[in-house]
Amino acid sequence: MTKNTSVAYLKSIKSSPLKICRVSRSIRGQNITNAIKLLTFSKLKVSSAILQLVKSAAANAENNHNMDIDRLIIKEVNIGKSMVMKRFHTRGRGRSSRILKTYSNIRVVLSEVEDNIDKKNTNDNKIKEKKNGSKS
Repeated sequence: MTKNTSVAYLKSIKSSPLKICRVSRSIRGQNITNAIKLLTFSKLKVSSAILQLVKSAAANAENNHNMDIDRLIIKEVNIGKSMVMKRFHTRGRGRSSRILKTYSNIRVVLSEVEDNIDKKNTNDNKIKEKKNGSKS
């Protein structure tokens, strides 16, 4: 990990990776405040666990790495398959079918965004120069 990143892990959460992926897609690349708002008002069961994980990663960034919370974004959300419990369900005519109870691992990486005020000002100046027709 680079100097300006913070990581948090959540292992063996009782949900399939596909269901977790639905929630994680919406928060990738978001800043912390937007991600917390999205997860707070999400109706999916998994969102409460991911919300705790994001808050934990933000606390790690603030306390362990001395990062500013206002400038944190969610850089990565990695989802992995954990264990699978295999059960069976009795069916008609003496048959049975499998039930797979899947578990997942989640890893959230936060990074601190540098202020891009200088870059924005230089881009605005270039746009103004192009409109005026002058070259630099």
